[in-house]
Amino acid sequence: MDTVKVKIDSEEQASRLELLIRFVWCAVAGLILNIVGLVAFCALVVQWFYILVFGKRHMGIANFVNAYLVAYTGLYAYMYLSTEERPPLVPQF
Repeated sequence: MDTVKVKIDSEEQASRLELLIRFVWCAVAGLILNIVGLVAFCALVVQWFYILVFGKRHMGIANFVNAYLVAYTGLYAYMYLSTEERPPLVPQF
């Protein structure tokens, strides 16, 4: 099983315009991420039954949920002003 590593760099303070852009970006990305999160939850239910039947994880579903969790962590780090790196709107699968 792979570990999740998060690196957070902060170099300078953001301007008021950047904070406004950040707010709008987080609202849009959060909406998209919530929809992907619902799909990830359904995928986890399917993954549970897959493990129950076959005794191993389906790597496609596991990679999808992992990409969602990485995007979720990146969005919240950006939203809480921990990093200046803007996360993508859609998780990178």
